[in-house]
Amino acid sequence: MVTTDHYSAAELARQCALKGIRHAVISPGSRSAPLVRAFHAQDGIECLTVIDERSAAFFAMGMAQQLGSAVALICTSGSAVLNHGPAVAEAFYQRIPLLVLSADRPVEWIDQQEGQAIRQRGVLAAHTNLSIELPQQAEDDQTRWYCTRMINQALDATLLPAPGPVHVNLPFREPLYGQAREAFTRGRTIIQVATEAFLPPMQAETLTRTIGNSERVMVLVGQGNGDAALHTGLRKLAALPQVAVLTEATSNQNDPAFLAAIDRLLGGIDANNKDELAPGLLITMGGAVVSKRIKTLLRQWRPAQHWHVDPVDRHMDTYMSLTHSLALRPEMFLAQVGQEAKANESGYADRWRALDEHTRQQHDRLLAAAPFCDLSVSRTILARIPQGSQVHLANSTAARYAQLFPGTRDLRFFSNRGTSGIDGCTSTALGACLVSRTPTTLITGDIAFCYDSNAFWNEHASPLLRVIVIDNGGGNIFRYIPGPDSDPELLPYFEAPHHRDPLALAQSYGLTCMEARDHDSLDRGLEELYKDHPGPAVLVVRTDGVLSAATLRDYFEGLRNTLPGRP
Repeated sequence: MVTTDHYSAAELARQCALKGIRHAVISPGSRSAPLVRAFHAQDGIECLTVIDERSAAFFAMGMAQQLGSAVALICTSGSAVLNHGPAVAEAFYQRIPLLVLSADRPVEWIDQQEGQAIRQRGVLAAHTNLSIELPQQAEDDQTRWYCTRMINQALDATLLPAPGPVHVNLPFREPLYGQAREAFTRGRTIIQVATEAFLPPMQAETLTRTIGNSERVMVLVGQGNGDAALHTGLRKLAALPQVAVLTEATSNQNDPAFLAAIDRLLGGIDANNKDELAPGLLITMGGAVVSKRIKTLLRQWRPAQHWHVDPVDRHMDTYMSLTHSLALRPEMFLAQVGQEAKANESGYADRWRALDEHTRQQHDRLLAAAPFCDLSVSRTILARIPQGSQVHLANSTAARYAQLFPGTRDLRFFSNRGTSGIDGCTSTALGACLVSRTPTTLITGDIAFCYDSNAFWNEHASPLLRVIVIDNGGGNIFRYIPGPDSDPELLPYFEAPHHRDPLALAQSYGLTCMEARDHDSLDRGLEELYKDHPGPAVLVVRTDGVLSAATLRDYFEGLRNTLPGRP
């Protein structure tokens, strides 16, 4: 096999293949030639080219999200690696394995007015599991041993103790295009063995007894991949009359026993019922929670006890009430504690279920009277996505509207809620769709779609991808949240009306496109969208931003004003 004559690059590609990395996403450049040659020559690794580095990073992240294993991300020297920063931060907070490989100039030429030479070493360190730089020359056995050991450490750090991004910087001296026929002594592969944490029996018994003695227990589940063992444990806990289990669309934990559509549910809380719904014990698990309402409410409630269950994140005090940090996987916690907890006939779960039923009825009534706007469009879209699909929710309006509708259908939801940025939402969906080989729908807004339009500057877009752009003329969330909407003079700086047409932008990439402006054309557009197409298809839905914001305000006001006992 002909590979590069730079040992660090050749050994890196070989160890990647041995440790199960099967894909490398490459953005073009010259300084990265040793990496390109090594990965291209390596059996078992597929190389894909994505030109825009920022898009490439999110594309690779979307792939790794679905694969559960690292994807290599290769770029040249200079500002290229800085463009990986947004995706690296998102992968860090979502715990997605990503291996960033940046070629670099020789160390002696940094800060010497050499082209494409910046301070790359450690430039992504704040949001990585590990950040290292390999020797720029490895010509003796000891340096090669050191290089191989560092490579093993870096690759293992993408998965343990928790998945996440790793940055490996590789300075290369010229010549860059030399070849070798595996003339190097092969380095040793170090096998990292995963271990399982569990509660000591006495501690498990104490926690179990606490749940049984508590009258009001809330379990809040954040972003997750829909783990089956976790679902089983949550169902057993939800069967207790003192336990209310709250989930979001992106938790991918759907069950009639759980309380979904959190923001709709919380819209029915007021001064009359607030105290009786406050938990005495809060148990949290999973990743980011979308709902700002539940965060605000829990910070006001200040439960007497808050247990956060996570194998890595210690002292995650999101709700300003943390009393116990449990360093183990949530499914292990539930297997040890949830199965043995005794029932407490407090009626707490029933109070939550009664509120859920009431707000569901009011939700249906309010939606039936709603005009053609973001809210009614979201209802129609979520009801029409084919069963078994993946749904990617762009930030931030699409992700928030999804919290108003229960995820009772066979759909899996994903969203870049680690950092909650609008950059890269489309690229992430493209990468996820490519490797999952599953019908995928991205629901996005006009700002997010335009911002990541380079996602389609990509030869690997799957025909299984469908994109729905809700075009309300800007960042409509700023017309709804308190503050920006109060000053009409400043609102354009927040909402950012852009006067660009997402439909024309999609057509410029040769994509199959449709348009909707009312309920009838939306129905026709969705029917056409989900037919077979040779590539990704895009439906642009035109809504009125002012009307959409006003309707959403009226919706939440309607939930509050129709509570039992209200005048």
